[in-house]
Amino acid sequence: MEWLQGVAGWYMAGKWGMHLILATMVFAFSIIIERIWYVAIKSNIKAEPFTLECLKLIKKRDINGAINLCNRHDTPLTRIVKSALQAFMEGEEDIQQVTDEVSLVEIPRLDRRIPYLGMLANVAVLLGLLGTISGLIACFGSLAGVSAAEKTAILSAGISEAMHCTAFGLFVAIAAIVFHGFLVGRSNKIMADIDSSVVKILNTLEEVRR
Repeated sequence: MEWLQGVAGWYMAGKWGMHLILATMVFAFSIIIERIWYVAIKSNIKAEPFTLECLKLIKKRDINGAINLCNRHDTPLTRIVKSALQAFMEGEEDIQQVTDEVSLVEIPRLDRRIPYLGMLANVAVLLGLLGTISGLIACFGSLAGVSAAEKTAILSAGISEAMHCTAFGLFVAIAAIVFHGFLVGRSNKIMADIDSSVVKILNTLEEVRR
């Protein structure tokens, strides 16, 4: 319990600026949690084994089996591939157009809200600086009419309190930037896997059609 009291005391020392930074942190971590769930968990699939298995079924002309394979996973890759397979079974001439239409829906979902993390990181730093500057202004304003011996103590305490906002803002910004980089890297990998797998499957479907 002592560490909780210490954290609470450290938080309250930053005064009003800490509340704004905390609100920014809540928004940032809400996005991080939701995006990790969607990008790193829900959209996660071993693309190469899935693609190889799907290609084997297509070459055997077992399109229903390939569709059932897609139905076992609910990811952007499998939904795009499934649309191609269904279009093939329905005799669509331009399967590429069908996959492009589905991709226009699925791909943007991977990047959704991730750019906000960069913005929130900048906002957290700026709020930290604003709280610090506001605290310093209040600190220097309280020195009027105070003896020289008391000024040093008041100034030291005031600067210490003002720096809490900067420290908290930097903490939130660093966390947001780190997760932003992770999520961008993960979503880019998924998009690269989608491009590679879909091209292989479309080419194989064209070969089977001939």
